[in-house]
Amino acid sequence: MPREALHMFIRQLKESTAYKDHVDVRTVVDETVQRIAALSEEDGGPQLREEIRSLHERIVPFLHGTGAPKGKEKKGNAINPKEAETIMGRDRFFGAEAVRKAFPGILLKPEQIPAIPFSKEDLLRAKELGDSLRLRVSKAPGNGNLNMEKMQELLQPTFDQKNEGKILYDTDWYEGEDFFKEAPELCWVLTSDGIIPDSEDKDYLQQTEHIALYLRETVYKGKKLPQQYADAIKEMEAQKDEIRRLIDNDDWQEAAEKLANLKLNKLTRRIPVEVLYDMLVTFQNGDKRHLEDFYDWTCVRSSGGCLVGVGDFDRGGVSVGRDQPGNSDGNLGVVLARKF
Repeated sequence: MPREALHMFIRQLKESTAYKDHVDVRTVVDETVQRIAALSEEDGGPQLREEIRSLHERIVPFLHGTGAPKGKEKKGNAINPKEAETIMGRDRFFGAEAVRKAFPGILLKPEQIPAIPFSKEDLLRAKELGDSLRLRVSKAPGNGNLNMEKMQELLQPTFDQKNEGKILYDTDWYEGEDFFKEAPELCWVLTSDGIIPDSEDKDYLQQTEHIALYLRETVYKGKKLPQQYADAIKEMEAQKDEIRRLIDNDDWQEAAEKLANLKLNKLTRRIPVEVLYDMLVTFQNGDKRHLEDFYDWTCVRSSGGCLVGVGDFDRGGVSVGRDQPGNSDGNLGVVLARKF
């Protein structure tokens, strides 16, 4: 996010009801503004992104009500983690305790856990589909970023001790990529865990169209699509012919950029660190390796313009690959992820 856009966002935030009515929100915003102002132009990349991410994470609990003063009743029919675990079952619920077990030293206080953005009906439907409810966190012990590099550093000694193989297979080509240093967002998410049916053997645009079909005919079958998904599908439908033309004309880098920026892909596809995080939390809570024979094609591009895929989680370690959007493969599919 350019500094100008960030400053505009902060101005809008300061004019919001949350800022005016909630002293904790004002404190978080004002402290962040001071730190950003102290950054030099050279620090405008990773450090600026980290300040933006931190600002978001610290404010979200207050906006969702989880950071409100004690004594206030929760709004509406929000599901708490214990209720969610009862609905999903232990094998399909990965909350704060699962995070602690996966990454010892990450201890979340109740007020640090965001509200679950799903209704009871959403969770019951997710359970029918075999999906899992997951709490993702962004901070490692010591408050550093829980990125792919940090996950490997934290867990490789445990894997070695238990003779469980490697965390990551070969990091040579992507150690300098931005996504290797990126952390997950603090949030609850529903994931399909395995790739959704019939998403393999499709190029990236075909997969995106399949996501729209899967949402309409499976996840929300017989129901009205949430407006965010409806709008995202409409955007994709409006752009798909142009994107197909770019792919067919071998303008694959522009096609990849357009595909990565589609709202539908940003809403439903994971980023590389989220794939690794979800796999490690699952494995640390039951020795089950997700995507042992498949890759999840993410919505992140490499510095060379290809779209990044993560998977093949065997004893040799998780593999990270990259493909042009016109490519397809029998082991390259989509894990559906929903954050709202």
